[in-house]
Amino acid sequence: MSSKPPFKIALDARYVQDHFPGIGRYVYGLVKGLAELEQPTLNFELSLIYNPALPDRRHNLPELVQRYPQRLKLVETGVRTISLDEQWRLFGLVRQHHFNLWHTPYYIRPYLLPCPSVLTVYDVTGSLIAGALPSRKARLLFEMTTRLALLSSPHLISISDATRIDIIRLYKARSDKIKVIPLGVDEEFRPFSEDEKIQARLRLKLPPNYLLYVGINKPHKNLERLLEAFKIFRERTGSSVVLILAGREDPRYAPALHEKAQRLGLDEQAVRFWGEVNEKELPALYGCADLFLFPSLYEGFGLPVLEAMASGTPVICADNSSLPEVAGEATLLFPAEDVAALVALLEKAVPNPTLRAELAQKGLAQAHHFSWQYTAQQTLEVYREILNAKL
Repeated sequence: MSSKPPFKIALDARYVQDHFPGIGRYVYGLVKGLAELEQPTLNFELSLIYNPALPDRRHNLPELVQRYPQRLKLVETGVRTISLDEQWRLFGLVRQHHFNLWHTPYYIRPYLLPCPSVLTVYDVTGSLIAGALPSRKARLLFEMTTRLALLSSPHLISISDATRIDIIRLYKARSDKIKVIPLGVDEEFRPFSEDEKIQARLRLKLPPNYLLYVGINKPHKNLERLLEAFKIFRERTGSSVVLILAGREDPRYAPALHEKAQRLGLDEQAVRFWGEVNEKELPALYGCADLFLFPSLYEGFGLPVLEAMASGTPVICADNSSLPEVAGEATLLFPAEDVAALVALLEKAVPNPTLRAELAQKGLAQAHHFSWQYTAQQTLEVYREILNAKL
């Protein structure tokens, strides 16, 4: 290790909170990966900008810092996310701690900083998918803040090549300032033994056979078409398999989805709205499922697909945006708008354990290409290039 003092890098970890489950998982996975790098290409100290008032039931940043004190540091602040005062108070924080680099994991960010910065961009759903945002005001705000973030960020990290292409096409971002770095998958997501499955089914009161979706219930997740396809599949085949829709429910959209299920005649014996899942139980929910279904109209990455594959669960997912990048040749793909195509795949896979076993093995092999260690290594290379260019 060099005798020179380490570069002081700040990562805005205020987004590790209940309101940002996906971003929180990315930030936590990246931090853990950076802390565990054995031979880093840069001598660095990572400061995590942390607001203890923002609740987080999934991850424990202070505990992680205690485990890796040689590389991680906690910097507490009372500044909340998506607030006006972050525009000047975080500027002062950078000067106070003499940070050499600032990493923002969200597009609503401090736009003026006294040091170089890098921004992680996940997707542009608000620009591409009609109805993804609830109002014209929300769409205008998304466009304004996204453009401000891209203009004020000289360096960008995209989590998929599909998102990189969208950023260039929609916002004229320079391709040479965008680095594609995929997400990783937590080690907890792994195949369960038969004994573990029996115990998990008893503990969670799971049905013997079920199909699973994990994610929020926003319109671009395409869950109404999923319900339609599931209804047709059950009528045609007489299958008693259950559909579990798991994940945090946005109250703006929950009533319409529940009403859709009722109109289709899908009662609680057919469809279970599981709601938010305890993080410790999520691997078991994946691991016991017969199939994982992901019909989304657009994804910046599609982390649940990766988690399902790593769990040894066969996957059927939509063929758009970043999903083929993540899925490779390990899943059954279908056009997200085509209900009949999804029905056909359900009829093909649900009664066919041999096919599901083949998909599970392919999924495990595909998932092995993704890790938080790789995400951390590639992100550190971005940090190194930025800091070396400054010297």
